[in-house]
Order: sequence, then C-alpha cells, then structure tokens
Amino acid sequence: MTVSDESGLKDDLTLACRILAAQGQSDAIFGHVAARLPGWDRFWMKPSGIGLEEVGERDLVLVDFDGRVLAGEGPRHAEYPIHAEVMRARPDVLAVVHTHPRHCIALAARGAELRPVCHEGCFFWPPGVPVFSEFTDLVRTREQGEAVARSLGHARAVFLRNHGVVVVGATVPEACYLAIALERAAEIQLLTQSAPEAEFHHTAEEEALLKQQILTQQHLRPVFEYYARTLPPERG
Repeated sequence: MTVSDESGLKDDLTLACRILAAQGQSDAIFGHVAARLPGWDRFWMKPSGIGLEEVGERDLVLVDFDGRVLAGEGPRHAEYPIHAEVMRARPDVLAVVHTHPRHCIALAARGAELRPVCHEGCFFWPPGVPVFSEFTDLVRTREQGEAVARSLGHARAVFLRNHGVVVVGATVPEACYLAIALERAAEIQLLTQSAPEAEFHHTAEEEALLKQQILTQQHLRPVFEYYARTLPPERG
C-alpha cells in the first residue's frame, strides 16, 4: 500500500516510532522521526519530551522548514534542522529517522567504515555510509543541518560521530527498516571484524543483487507491517 494521504502518513509515523523503540533504538526521550507528503515544505514529527515508545498520533507536531510549529500542541525537538535540511536538499526523501543506536555509534567512533558483511550492510552499498565529524554536538541550526545534509549526499544514511545516525527513505516504512538494518549491520560487523582494516570479500554484483531482491517497496511494506504486528499493546 502506498501512503498518499496525511492521515496514513501520520499513522505510519506513529508506528515507526514505536517499532524503532521495540527494536532497541529508544533513548529515553531522545531521538525522533519525521515524515512528509511529496512536495511538502513541512513535516510531521515526534515531539520532544516523550519516548519513541510513547508516541501516539495525537502527539505529533507539524513543523515547517524554519522550525515553526504549524499544528499540534507538543514541544518541538531542538534538532528539527536535521529533518528540515535533509528534506530541503533531497526532494526524494519523505521520511527521516534520527536515533542513537549503540552499535552504530560504536562503529563510527572506532573509525571503521561500514562494509557489506551481511545482507543488511549491502543495502547501503554503494555509496556506503559517510561519517559526519565536523562536530558532535546537537544539530540545532540551519547551518548545522545543511552540513549534515551535505555529508549525507545521495546516501541512505550518515553516521553522526559520537552522536547517532540519520537514515532516510522515500517512505516511512523504508526509513524505519533501513534504520533497523543499519544497526544490525553495524553490530554484525563489530562482532566479525577483528580490526578496522580487515578485508571483506563481497563483490559489487552481489551487493546490487541483494538490494534488488530484498530492499524493494513490495517487501518494505510487509516487513513494516510485521514489525507493527509484534508491537506490545498500546497503554490505555
């Protein structure tokens, strides 16, 4: 199913927050997910002050690229420029995940390049996952957001060194699943790679084949719905 309306977008966004939390990417009240419809210069996003696992549709806030809250009553995250500037630079990006997954942080801090060790690692090759290291503070200004967007380039994700990740997608399910896949890829690489310079034998042809067979829109929606089915019941 393709999300083509605002209500469906918000429903997917809420599910994505809860799925990411259930998959170990919650970090107290930190981390956030945002999504928009094609052509929008605004986006719905998780509010500040609550955890990913707590997000309901009524909690979402609508924010424009300049940080103005257009709808919703919750407080806006200070790091909204991550979403605004990535979306401004990449019209193809309709969903952005920013979380603090531990294996991704460890891999980037180690100075290792993500390699296609497993299927999930292949999803990001080419061009790989760049590491943003201009600063490790929060991304709170347009200029800082632009720097992150430049580092991301045309990739599917960027490591924010000593901070977290930014993962993008053409749909909410895609960005959500890629964030989960990136953390798994980082974990497996840390488990298997004895040193940053260790070699991996994986051809470009193999990487392309795996992306074609697995990372497709026809698979992303069913995977997203699977994760949704496994969520714990919402609290009343």
